[in-house]
Amino acid sequence: MNANMFRGQGLAKPTVKSLVGTLAVIILAMLGSRASPVLGYVFAVSALIMIIVVMLTDSIWPTQSRKENSLVFALFWGLMIGVIAPHLVSTVSEGGVSAIYELLTSEP
Repeated sequence: MNANMFRGQGLAKPTVKSLVGTLAVIILAMLGSRASPVLGYVFAVSALIMIIVVMLTDSIWPTQSRKENSLVFALFWGLMIGVIAPHLVSTVSEGGVSAIYELLTSEP
């Protein structure tokens, strides 16, 4: 079933407040992760917690009928981009796409 079939359920643009908050979290997460392994661990655990929070609150992206929770939106997207994306980029740059496959299929 198409998500846009219901009135007001189409995707909308996030607010400026959410985007500024996301940018701040990205910068803090990237700098903190590079500064200390402990901070990197804290940010990674926070990202996992935010995945759960977003799924429970359904605040991953605003729709036409409901705007996002700015704090949840900024923390979720800021941590995803600031912690997880740099790790994936460095993995690809060091080992290519096969390194991502190896990362996903390797045992912990």
